[in-house]
Amino acid sequence: MYAIIKNKWLVLVAWIALIVGLFMLAPNMADLVREKGQIDVPEGYSSTLASDIMENVQEQEGGGDDTQVALVFHSEEKLTEKEIQEAEKAIRALENKKEELGIAEILTHFNEEVLEEQLVSKDGKAILTSLTIEWKDREPKELSEALYETIEDVKIDHDYTSNWLINEDLMTSSQEGLKKTEGITVVFILVVLLLVFRSVVAPVIPLLTVGFSYLAAQSIVSILVDKLDFPVSSYTQIFLVAILFGIGTDYCILLLSRYKEELTHYEHRADAIVATYRNAGRTVFFSGLAVMIGFAAIGFSKFVLYQSAAAVAVGVGLLLIALFTIVPFFMAVLGGKIFWPSKSTAEHGESKFWGVVGQFSLKRPVIALLIVAAVCVPFLVTYDGKLSYNSLEEISGDVHSIRAFNAIADSFGPGESMPTQIVLKNDEAMDSIEYINLVEEISKQLARVPLVDTVRSVTRPTGEPIEDFLIAKQADTLQEGLGEGKEGLDQISSGLKEASDGLESSAPQLEQATAGIGELVTGTSQVQSGLTEIQTNLAKIEDGIRQGAAGSAQIKTELGNMKSGAEQLLAEYKKLAGAYGQMGAGLNELSAALASTEQYFAALETSYPALQMDESYQRLKGTVQTVQPQLAGVASGMAEANAGFSVINENQQKIVSGLEQFIVGIDKQLAGLNQLANGQGQIVDNMPKLTSGLAGIRDGQQQLADGFGELGGQLGQLTDGLNQSVDGLNQISDGLGSAQDYIKGLSENENGAFYLPPEVLESEDFVQVLDTYMSEDRKVMTIDVILEANPYSNEAINQVDKLNEAVKSATANTKLENAVVAVGGVTRTNADLDAISGEDYSRTVVLMLVGITIILVILFRSMIMPAYIIASLILTFYTSMGINEAIFVNLLGYTGISWAVPFFGFVILIALGVDYSIFLMDRFNEYKDLTIREAMLESMKKMGTVIISAAVILGGTFAAMMPSGMLSLLQIASIVLVGLFLYALVILPLFIPVMVRTFGKANWWPFLREK
Repeated sequence: MYAIIKNKWLVLVAWIALIVGLFMLAPNMADLVREKGQIDVPEGYSSTLASDIMENVQEQEGGGDDTQVALVFHSEEKLTEKEIQEAEKAIRALENKKEELGIAEILTHFNEEVLEEQLVSKDGKAILTSLTIEWKDREPKELSEALYETIEDVKIDHDYTSNWLINEDLMTSSQEGLKKTEGITVVFILVVLLLVFRSVVAPVIPLLTVGFSYLAAQSIVSILVDKLDFPVSSYTQIFLVAILFGIGTDYCILLLSRYKEELTHYEHRADAIVATYRNAGRTVFFSGLAVMIGFAAIGFSKFVLYQSAAAVAVGVGLLLIALFTIVPFFMAVLGGKIFWPSKSTAEHGESKFWGVVGQFSLKRPVIALLIVAAVCVPFLVTYDGKLSYNSLEEISGDVHSIRAFNAIADSFGPGESMPTQIVLKNDEAMDSIEYINLVEEISKQLARVPLVDTVRSVTRPTGEPIEDFLIAKQADTLQEGLGEGKEGLDQISSGLKEASDGLESSAPQLEQATAGIGELVTGTSQVQSGLTEIQTNLAKIEDGIRQGAAGSAQIKTELGNMKSGAEQLLAEYKKLAGAYGQMGAGLNELSAALASTEQYFAALETSYPALQMDESYQRLKGTVQTVQPQLAGVASGMAEANAGFSVINENQQKIVSGLEQFIVGIDKQLAGLNQLANGQGQIVDNMPKLTSGLAGIRDGQQQLADGFGELGGQLGQLTDGLNQSVDGLNQISDGLGSAQDYIKGLSENENGAFYLPPEVLESEDFVQVLDTYMSEDRKVMTIDVILEANPYSNEAINQVDKLNEAVKSATANTKLENAVVAVGGVTRTNADLDAISGEDYSRTVVLMLVGITIILVILFRSMIMPAYIIASLILTFYTSMGINEAIFVNLLGYTGISWAVPFFGFVILIALGVDYSIFLMDRFNEYKDLTIREAMLESMKKMGTVIISAAVILGGTFAAMMPSGMLSLLQIASIVLVGLFLYALVILPLFIPVMVRTFGKANWWPFLREK
């Protein structure tokens, strides 16, 4: 210390040179905070994994430098036609500057009317537009300003929002809050110092000391952030200001007060300065060291936001250096003039309040503890630790991004602006039917998760399943087709029955015709015999000729009858052939329908494996499988019958033709007989010819008789085949009726089973859907989940893990079982932050408490004192948390305490609160000649005013954070304020003295009390 006093001017020059040099080298802190102070989740968490996968996809596809922004046009009332025109005007203005603004895509119903249902609210109060914008190396603030300037003349309320826009508004608010905090803090400290010292000189020393420390610390931290990626956030500067000015002022007051006291004991300034630092300086050093270790412990956190508070440790280290160099400089240069124009002592008088409370607690320890319990226990019992991740509550709703979010939430639902995104990464392409069916199963499982409003995926691009791809819908169509097929079969069966009946009724006619042909053959033989007799007996020629003419006339008549019957039978055959043609077409359609039925059965078994164990289903399937070969047999029989009909038709045509020829022959015979009646000579000449002709006629007649005999047998077989066909078709009809009933049940089932026809995969419309939800190589797929709850709310956060579980459940034992599944979006990010904050909170608490305990053990040479001091600080922290939860959550209605507040509140309150314990207990250890009770009471009287004054000053610096406009800073300030005064007015004066009295000489265990 003497060396510092001796080289005091060199010390001052060194500080000034350091400040100037650092100021010239250091980059702007505000710019660094904006550039590197974003809240990012570390690697290894779901939201980060999802982000990395999508960034890799964008890079592979030539993108990766874009962002999504929602633009909402809104009004408190239904939008008028003029306002809608203004909204369209804004869209056209953005389109005109697409290239300049870097807009890659504008999704609006003004260009695509099919989007109107999605982008125009049902209440008519809002119109939503989605913009995809390329960053092009622009800062968020720059891009935001460009977007608003483009449509600033539009006469309708409009706002942009996205997660980065909300963060940008938070950053802007924090920077504005920092300026307010700095100004309020300086003014407050100046007023307090004027009141404490009643001097115009003394207040300058703490301000310069802390000011130098703050400027140096900020510059060093800026360089570390810029060069070494030292963690930084919007909290960094505010904490530096509040803590450095708070504890720095306290330490300066302690040192200056002790210095004025020592000036009365020493003749030389240097000796008074050395004495001051030998006593008060020791207290300041260990107090500052405890604070520094507390904030340094934050550096072991994993989360950059928490790590950013480690900058305070840098500031406290520089503050300690300044307290041991700059303050001695002013003491050495100004001496007693520091306190000009005040003539009174600057040391704190005894605290009457602490004196009375100290006597009470030492005399009535049980009652003292009961009072502490009465103050703390109600808040500890009611405290449930409810945290909030709602960034929208951080600042007022007047900012653009939050106003836009609220407008979307009111008109479309809170989840529409910030969906949760499921990302699946697979080793092979997922654009096959099997994978698409899995996507629908995943979508169904996600839709069942509580608070899920809509799921948008490959199979649900609009948020609802594509109706034509639902098995229930397809079953409905199949049911109709089977019904029509059944009706056709019934008609075919009826036609076959009529044909069979017709053939049976034709049998007697056929038998009659056959009998007539037999008679005809007999008659022809008789004619031939008569001619023979003519040849032998010329006397009987005339009679024979007459008999031959009469027989020929009879034959002609019979043949005419046969020809008519044959022609009728031929007509029946033609009708049957037509009926068989219709039946063949019907059977072909039915065969196609049954083939489709087999495909649907396969799809059903894929979607519902349990059906394979269902007896009714298996019976139906067996019926279809049995009917198919029967149908094939019927079709084959029909083909043979058609062939038979062709043969019969040909034979019948021959019979008719033969009859016609035979009738012509008979006509000729009659003409010949007439000629015989006119001339015997001619008859004798023609006799050989007639005999030969009759022989040919008799052979033809015999063939005709044989043909009719065979035709009778064929008609019998055909009749039997037709009857069998009727029976088979009736069985098919019954089976199709059962299938129709079963499929009707499927069509009425609301389980949403899905089947994608193969031809759809290659359709142009479906390829566009695949492009939207899959990467180009089809190995990465996304699913958007829109929640009913606010994506920042605890309710939404609590469901995120269930989304992941739903995907895992849907993909278990499938081809996607080993796919990488990640969940992204603001809700997943906040869920990850919750996990990170919990882990870091526990780790930091342990490290901080261990570090502070070690300092206290070294300082007090005791393990008992640090134990109950740490216990008192923990009790103070949780009580203050309970009080603030009662204020902000129960009274003011906020969602909860901001998620980062407990962490920072603990670190700050423990680190600063331990100072007061050191102030009190270090003074207690100075009174070695007094009893334990006397020493405790005396130290309380001496340090009561100091501690209360320090609490006022620290509380004031943190109260300066309240006008910042940020809820988290307001809550941190409130917790510190409540905690400091609770500690200074209740815990320290009531709890600590009771502990000291209770342990007695064991206070210094395992060491001995210093003499």
